[in-house]
Amino acid sequence: MAALLLLVSLWLPLTEICGAAVLPSSGVNGQPPATALVFYAEPQVSDSLWPLLFQTLLEDLATDAGELPEGVVLDKQPAILRGSDDLRGISFQHIVSVKLLGRCELVPQAQRSPASGPLGWVLRVSGKVQPYIYIDCNRLTQVLQPAAARMSKQRCQSAMTQAISRVLIHEWVHIATQSSTHSSRGLTQPNLSIDNLIGPANRNPLSASTR
Repeated sequence: MAALLLLVSLWLPLTEICGAAVLPSSGVNGQPPATALVFYAEPQVSDSLWPLLFQTLLEDLATDAGELPEGVVLDKQPAILRGSDDLRGISFQHIVSVKLLGRCELVPQAQRSPASGPLGWVLRVSGKVQPYIYIDCNRLTQVLQPAAARMSKQRCQSAMTQAISRVLIHEWVHIATQSSTHSSRGLTQPNLSIDNLIGPANRNPLSASTR
C-alpha cells in the first residue's frame, strides 16, 4: 500500500526549447545527462507553459535556488522531456516523472482564501521514495493569488513557472535523499512562502502551507 509523504508540497547549450524536449548537447565531462525529468500534464495545460517552465527550472538548478541542505546534490543539467515526446532509443541512469495537475494558469482576479492541502507530493512504497512527483497547480494558483493582483499577464505566467520549478526541486530532494526530512530554511522547508516560490533565487524567507 503506497503511503503519501506529506511534503511541500520542483544543461549546457540547448539544442531545442520549443515546448517539447530540452536536451543539452552534452552533459558533465562531455557525457550525456544522467537524469531525465519527464513531464506529464492534464489536457487543459497550455503548450505555451513548457518553454518558460523548462528554462526556469534550468536556471533554478544552475543557481542552487533555495539553499539546498549541505550534501544534497541534484543534477544541474538534466534532460527535460515531455511524456508525449518520442523516447525510443533514449536511456538515462535516472528518470523522474513529473505530473502537473490542474490548469497551471495564474491570472489576476479577486483574492480568495487559499484552501488547505499540499502543493506537491511524492510516494513512498515499501519504504522507498518513488521517482514520481505530483504538483497541484490549482493549489499553487490559490497560494499565489494574493500577489497576482499586482502582476501583468506575462509576470503571472512567469510566477507560475517559478513556483512549479521550486516545488519540483523540493520534491526531487526527497527522492534524491530517500528521506521525508525537512530543513529550517530554503526550498526544503515543510511550508514554502510566496517569497520562496516566486522570489529571487537563493533568497530565503509570507507563508503557504505545503506538505
